[in-house]
Amino acid sequence: MSRPARRQQRRTKTRPSRGRGITPTAPPEPPPGPSPGRIALGALVWLVGSVAYFLLFAVRETTARAWVDGARLLTGGQPAGMAVAGWLTIFAVFGLIWAVVLLRKRVHRAWLYTLGVAAVALSPTAVALFPLEGYRIVHLISGPGGSAFVHGMRWAAPAGFVPAIVVPFALLKKTPPVPTAVIAGLFVLLTLLAAPLTA
Repeated sequence: MSRPARRQQRRTKTRPSRGRGITPTAPPEPPPGPSPGRIALGALVWLVGSVAYFLLFAVRETTARAWVDGARLLTGGQPAGMAVAGWLTIFAVFGLIWAVVLLRKRVHRAWLYTLGVAAVALSPTAVALFPLEGYRIVHLISGPGGSAFVHGMRWAAPAGFVPAIVVPFALLKKTPPVPTAVIAGLFVLLTLLAAPLTA
């Protein structure tokens, strides 16, 4: 056998087979879906929550009147205190929603559900009290500090709406998040200070 033939024979013997030693693996199994019991429980919770929300919305004027009376009891009907109470009434809904959005990956899911339920439960009262044009709320706020309460709610409206528009827009434009958050926080604080000072 010639020398080139011997070299070729050695290469053939020592070269590993490409198909040898490779075992086929089965594709990963898909994750199991939710069990029927869990689906039924979710549907029941959703149904109960919907009924409770509509009941709260149906008695929103009663809860709104009780809310204002409670604020009047705590503040003594003073204009400055009632203005802060009115500001907190509206901004609390926005604040709870923002807390759910910002803390969704940092706290346990039970806390997120609690914050979300609180925001939903408070929203009918806030809607009933907000001074919309053509909707009379005099019978809900009549008494000491009633006008100051409405004044505080009007200051809280931009405090809730403006950051909700500016912050996502700034994030889409890749603006540095810290200055944006600081500016939004200062704006909210200014509205809170302005409510009792101008009441």
